[in-house]
Amino acid sequence: MATYKLDGWDCDDEPYTLVGIHSTIEPYRMAYMVNKYLGLSFKRTDVDQDVTMPEFTVRYPVYKYEDVINYNTYYLTPNKFWATLNSVTSSGGLFESQEQTEIKTVLIKEYTRVDFIIKIEKDPELFPLKKLINDLNKIPHVITAYQLDDHVIKQKDYLIFE
Repeated sequence: MATYKLDGWDCDDEPYTLVGIHSTIEPYRMAYMVNKYLGLSFKRTDVDQDVTMPEFTVRYPVYKYEDVINYNTYYLTPNKFWATLNSVTSSGGLFESQEQTEIKTVLIKEYTRVDFIIKIEKDPELFPLKKLINDLNKIPHVITAYQLDDHVIKQKDYLIFE
């Protein structure tokens, strides 16, 4: 049986834009501040973004806002979050104990200094990105906000929130 291969065919999903935010506040507080100052309505999703590694599992909280008037979907998630490192220790006795240590993890390793990521599922040419970034920079607890280059990111499946 012959095998066929499609060359030059990319299975791109919806176009999206990424915005990085530097801030030291908690994720729930960042969602509140963005809602307050930008007039959005981020709500925490029922399912977190789970990243499973051999030594730990981390659940990044995801906040979602659907703008039904402009057909935009926004996702807000922390890029840095705490994970529980599981290590089984045996004291030589009958029972094993499980010691849990918290470590800080990064969702997008190419942007280790970014604290929060906003993903906007909209064609960049049809979205007022400069206005969003200017409005984000006006929030008191935001140090800076800027557009991220999504071509640098190697593991883009971490940005699929559905």
